[in-house]
Amino acid sequence: MLLATSQTPTAISVDSVIARNELDMLYHQYFKAADPLAHLVHKPTFDRQFCRMMLGQHPSKTATKSFTALVLAMCFAAAVSLTNSQPQVHFQTNKAALVEKLKLATERALTAAQHMKSVKLETMQAFTIYLIPQCRGEISRTQASLVGALVRLVQCAGLHRDASNTDTSPLECHLRSLLWYQICFLDFHTCEVHGPQPMIHDDDFDTPLPLNVNDLAFDISTVPVPWAGWTDATFSLIRFEITKVHKTVFRERTALSKKTTELSTARSKIESQIQAIKTKYLDGLDDGILIQRCAKLAATSLLSRSTPMLLQIFLKLDDFSDTQRQLQHDMLISSLDMMEASATLETSTDLTPWVWFAPTYQQYHSILFPLTLLYLNPKLPEADRASAMIDHVFGTCYGISRQQRCGDILRMLANECSAFMKLRKVKSMPNKTSSPGSSEASNMGGDVEKAFEESRRREQQQQQRQEQQQQSQSHNSFEITATAPRGSATTNMNSDALFGPTNTQALQDFMNGQTTTMTPSTSLEEWWSLPDDQQIDFTDPSSFSFQDGGV
Repeated sequence: MLLATSQTPTAISVDSVIARNELDMLYHQYFKAADPLAHLVHKPTFDRQFCRMMLGQHPSKTATKSFTALVLAMCFAAAVSLTNSQPQVHFQTNKAALVEKLKLATERALTAAQHMKSVKLETMQAFTIYLIPQCRGEISRTQASLVGALVRLVQCAGLHRDASNTDTSPLECHLRSLLWYQICFLDFHTCEVHGPQPMIHDDDFDTPLPLNVNDLAFDISTVPVPWAGWTDATFSLIRFEITKVHKTVFRERTALSKKTTELSTARSKIESQIQAIKTKYLDGLDDGILIQRCAKLAATSLLSRSTPMLLQIFLKLDDFSDTQRQLQHDMLISSLDMMEASATLETSTDLTPWVWFAPTYQQYHSILFPLTLLYLNPKLPEADRASAMIDHVFGTCYGISRQQRCGDILRMLANECSAFMKLRKVKSMPNKTSSPGSSEASNMGGDVEKAFEESRRREQQQQQRQEQQQQSQSHNSFEITATAPRGSATTNMNSDALFGPTNTQALQDFMNGQTTTMTPSTSLEEWWSLPDDQQIDFTDPSSFSFQDGGV
C-alpha cells in the first residue's frame, strides 16, 4: 500500500527486482497488450531512455527514480496482462506471485520517487499505470482513494489546463492530455463502482482531447496533423469520448429527476453523441485487424450501456402500456448487445492479449434485467440470446426449465443482497439519480426484489384465473340422461365428458334458443358410433333430459 512518509525513501534498481531477459519479455508484453488499451507514454522517447538504462553497467545510476518507477509500473501492468500459463514458462513461477512481487517493487519505486509530492510527468505516468490494472472489475476503497489523490496531484501540476498557449512542446502537450483523460476515466469508473460524485467535472478543465496521431509523428513534424484512421492513440480516444457520453447520461438523469427536460429530448441528445462516435471512429475500423476488432467490441459494450443507464429509472414491470413495453424492449436489446460484445472479448482466442482489460468494460450487472424478464416470460422472442448470456455469466445448467433456472438465480441473488444489506446495516436501497453509483450495479438488490414482487403478483393472478375457470366449468357442466327411442338403452354421461367444456356452454346457449357453434368431440363421435338400437335421436326432445350438477 502506498503511503506518504517523512523518512528519506530508499532508491530501488530494476536489476534488483527482475532479470534483464525477463525485463525484455515484459517490455514487449506491455507494448503489445497494455499500451494499445491505455496509451500513456511516447514510445520513441521511452525506448531511448530504456536503452541507456539497459546498456549501463549500473542501471540505478543511469536511471532516475521517476524513470525506475515508470519501468516497474509498466512491468507490473504487463504481468497482469499475461495469461495464467505464461509466467510459469518464462519466469518459472505462478502469475499471482509474479504480480505481487512487481506490485510491491512498484510501490517501493513510487515511494522513492515521492509520488505523493512530485509533479514530474514520469512520476505521474508511473502512478497512473500502477492504478490501471487495479481499477478494472472490483475496486477497493483504498484504490478509489488513491485515484482521488492522483486527481488532486495532477490538478496541482496543471494538467487540467490547456498548455498549448504556453512554451510547452507539442509532444508534452499530447502526453499531458493522454494522462489527464486517462485519469478522468479512472475517476468516473471508480465513482460508478463506489457511488460518490466524480471529482472531475466538465466545466473544471479546458484540456483538449489528445491528438489522433502515431508516436512517430512527433519525430517527423514538430506539430503533427491528426489522422482520420487508426493510430496509437485511437483506442484510448474512443474510451475518452465514450466517457463523455456516460457523463451526459448522468446529467440528463439528474435533469429528468428535476423535470427540467423530457425523456425524448435526453435520448435524442445521447443518441446524437453515440452516432458521432460511430461515424468518427467505429465505421472505419477493420475487423480483420485484431486490435481494431477489440476496439469495436469494447466500444459496442460501452456505448450499449447508455440506454440501460438512462431508462432503468423509468421501468415499471407492472405497467403493460405500449410505452413501457417499448422501453423494456429497448433496454433488453441494449443489455444483450452489451453483454454479447463483452462475452466475445472474454472468450475469443484471437483477442487473448487484451482479455485482461475486459472487466473494465463490463461486470455483467445488466444480466439482471434479461434474467428478470425471462423469469416473468419464458417465451420472450429474445429468450435464446438471454439464456446464452445467463449461461456465460452463471455457468451452464441442464435438466431444468428456463423459468426455474432464472428463479433459482434470482433467489440466490436476493439472499446474497439481503445478507449484504444486513451486514452494511442498510434499511433500504433508494433509487437516486444524481450520482454514477446509482447505476445498474447499485440497484441490483432493488431490481431483484421488484422481480419477485411482480412474479408473485402474476402467480396470484394466474391462480385466481384458474380457480375462476374451475368454478365456471363446475357450474356449467351438467348430467345428460338420454334414452334411445326404442327404450332399449339409457345412457348417463357428464356434459363435459361428452361435449367438452366449451361445447357444454354452447349446448346450453342452443337450448336457450341462441345461435351457437359446437366443435367436434371425441366422446360425441364415440356416441354416434353406437349400435342402431342404442343411438339417440337428438331431434326428439323427449328422448333426453338435463340435470344441473357438477362433477
